[in-house]
Amino acid sequence: MAYIGLIVDDVIVNKFTLDSGVLTIGRSPQNDVPIEDGAVSSFHAQIIREEDPYLDGQVQYFLEDLKSTNSTKVNGIKIDHYRLINGDLIQIGYSSFRFVDKNQTNLDRTAVIVND
Repeated sequence: MAYIGLIVDDVIVNKFTLDSGVLTIGRSPQNDVPIEDGAVSSFHAQIIREEDPYLDGQVQYFLEDLKSTNSTKVNGIKIDHYRLINGDLIQIGYSSFRFVDKNQTNLDRTAVIVND
C-alpha cells in the first residue's frame, strides 16, 4: 500500500496511507495531514489516487498544489501537478515527506503500447 512518510532527521516518523481517492495536506485541522506551520496554507496540496488507464490493476498518484502561497516542491522543484514516483521527496513548508509505493511499476524499463 502506498503512503507518504513524514521525515524528521532522515527518519520516517509518521505514515499517512493513500488508500482513499484524495488525501489533503495543509494547516487547517480539517486536512487528512494537518501541518502546524505558518509557511503552509490552510489547504495547501492534495494527493489524488487514480486507476492507471494503461496498466490493468495499477494505481497512480498525483500531487497537486492548491494555489498555495509558498508552493509545493517535489525533489526540490516547484510543481502545480505532478505524477508521484516511488521515492519522491515532497516539501510542504518546513515539512518533508517521502512518497513510498513498493508496488509501483518501473516505467523506465517498460514500454506501454496503446492500440487506437
